[in-house]
Amino acid sequence: MFGKSVQKDWVSVAKIGRSIGFKGEVFLHLLSDFPESLQSGNVYLSQFGNLTLESYQAKRSIAKFTEIDSKEAAKQIVNLVLYTTQEQCKQQCKLKENEFFWFELVGGEIVENGEILGIVSEIERFCGQDYLFVKTDFALIAQNFPKNFLIPYNARYILGVESKKDSTIHSKKEYKKSTSTDPKIIYTQFCKEILENS
Repeated sequence: MFGKSVQKDWVSVAKIGRSIGFKGEVFLHLLSDFPESLQSGNVYLSQFGNLTLESYQAKRSIAKFTEIDSKEAAKQIVNLVLYTTQEQCKQQCKLKENEFFWFELVGGEIVENGEILGIVSEIERFCGQDYLFVKTDFALIAQNFPKNFLIPYNARYILGVESKKDSTIHSKKEYKKSTSTDPKIIYTQFCKEILENS
């Protein structure tokens, strides 16, 4: 049934829960920090195909999609994840100063006291706290440090985030080699200790 594969630039917005009623309504579980990303008329990507949000009751978390018009059809999309693109996400969700989307930080370098500790491979949230999963730099792995470690994303550990193109740490040549459109450098403190004790 699920024909489309999830693309690299897709950003998860919500997961479809159980069906309710006879007209195709479903519960929606928000996966984003931006509830404003769920708006009537928006088209969402999924492995089922594109789904257009016909209506959404935020207080009750109930949604109706134009393409789904029966209880039977709604059952076919239960547990489906709805996505938007990174570009659409940037247009619809406004960030405050010094805030970043997760997809902007993935691939970012962790730098502490001028030393590269590793690269952010993914971000997860546990008990209301975001954690950066970091793949340790090869030079540190060669010194018998662990291959991966976790950093809590909070002010105790994160000093600042800078665009790699604005950084004095890397040359323009290194910036051009990056796969991200705007790679980041994440400046930290106390994270070498986390790595040493991992």
